[in-house]
Amino acid sequence: MTTKETAGKCKLGFVYTASIELPDGTIIDLGEHENLIPQAGIDQLAGLITGDASAISSWYVGLFAGNYVPTSATTSADLPTNAGESTAYSETTRQAWTKAYDGVSLITSSANRASFTFTADTTLYGGFLVSNSTKGGANGVLLSIARFATPYTVPSGSLFKLGVAISLAA
Repeated sequence: MTTKETAGKCKLGFVYTASIELPDGTIIDLGEHENLIPQAGIDQLAGLITGDASAISSWYVGLFAGNYVPTSATTSADLPTNAGESTAYSETTRQAWTKAYDGVSLITSSANRASFTFTADTTLYGGFLVSNSTKGGANGVLLSIARFATPYTVPSGSLFKLGVAISLAA
């Protein structure tokens, strides 16, 4: 098989699962959203496989409120300004991606989703996975970014939960 034929058969990506818990306890399931692994994330993954990159032990989940369409050129420097990272939540940092490996092919945070307590009404357009915990920070490796299929309005006082998973099976 040629490189071009192989590349067309292999696809790697994260899936984001979102929900909103309203102040009255009502839970709204927002479904699953596919991501984009930008070039910076591809470079990190390739570097791990080839031995040219250092492992990053901690990853963080963030949200963006700008009407932004990520591209393969998107980096962590785009998060605060171009993507309009949302910081309208009470937690002091981006939330840790508390992931678990099932021992077969799935790495997921579905049992322990990142949770954000919103302090203002906010419309969210997407989420991301980055190596920097600084809320509103522009540094680190952007591993994944997902634009939601539709923007979601999160009322003040609501809890927004975002799970991030990746399957390593073809």
